[in-house]
Amino acid sequence: MSRVSVICPAYNRGAAIADTIASVQAQTLRDWELIVVSDGSDDDTDEVVSSLAERDDRVRLLRTRHHGHPSEPRNIGLAESKGEVIAYIDHDDRWLPRHLEHLTWALAGGAQLAATAATKVNAAGAVLDTTPPLQLCWHPDFQVMHALFEPTQAAHVAGLAEEVGGWRVSMTGLEDWDLWLRMADAGARCQTVAEATVLELVDPSTRQSMVITEHGWEIARFESMLAARAAYRALKDLRRVEAAREAMLKDVRAWYGSLAAEGELVVPIGWHTDRAEIDKALVDTVSRTPITSKELWPDMAIEQRDGHVALVHLVSSMTAEHAQRIGDLTRKVMRHQMALYADVLESGRVTA
Repeated sequence: MSRVSVICPAYNRGAAIADTIASVQAQTLRDWELIVVSDGSDDDTDEVVSSLAERDDRVRLLRTRHHGHPSEPRNIGLAESKGEVIAYIDHDDRWLPRHLEHLTWALAGGAQLAATAATKVNAAGAVLDTTPPLQLCWHPDFQVMHALFEPTQAAHVAGLAEEVGGWRVSMTGLEDWDLWLRMADAGARCQTVAEATVLELVDPSTRQSMVITEHGWEIARFESMLAARAAYRALKDLRRVEAAREAMLKDVRAWYGSLAAEGELVVPIGWHTDRAEIDKALVDTVSRTPITSKELWPDMAIEQRDGHVALVHLVSSMTAEHAQRIGDLTRKVMRHQMALYADVLESGRVTA
């Protein structure tokens, strides 16, 4: 039995998939199997993988009908895996040599889910950004609020994905967030690693660049479109940027501070920090958030709903239920932000 089963869904990647496979073969942890699930590829992907598998019996090709989505190929790979740990790599990403070593080390500490930092690159190989340590802090509530990491960054103990229902098909491109959230809801705990061991491709052709935002949570309701538009303009007034920034900073400081004080904040391995460093990172993050850009609350929209007009925050979630959970949690932990909304929304509101 291999210690790690690596699942790679692939579709029409051709010769380029050889670089992805080579990055798995270069791992310092040598005890692995790589299952490449070709999603009905009709180019030379299968031939390239088969040729590599002939020279390395740890590499295996599974061919399936075309699903047009990576979830089912990943489920097929799960059913065929033999490892104690399951890791994922997308067909256009690469790992640095110590990736599996870091993931298995994190899981050995008692976590059921683990993830490392990633460096995002474009098609020319230029570095775009690297995951900052603050974004790798973990708590079940953080998993509700944000899509924290991509499949290529993650690994989990064998059997966990099946226990929570496996990978679900989502045309929104958020099936990974959905799976990690169901794992957290089932009581799984995550340990992250500060070191960037993944090179993730960011390109207009990738699914990551085509995420659909189709759900939202209500900020307030109005009897007329006129009243909703007036409230929208008032909240989007750029003169409120500083007040919005201060409200957000107060809220995240209180949130992270309470979790840290209660010992519930998971800090990434390798980030040698303390409360002061976390606070500095929060200040830096809030200063760069879209709330302080040329458009205040860029995810705010007006929607005509049954019997009323709603002012909503759009959310890139897979389900409407998840969007509602984000709204409920926002009301709970972002109290200064919600108070700012309440102060502005004085006319035409039915409920908030």
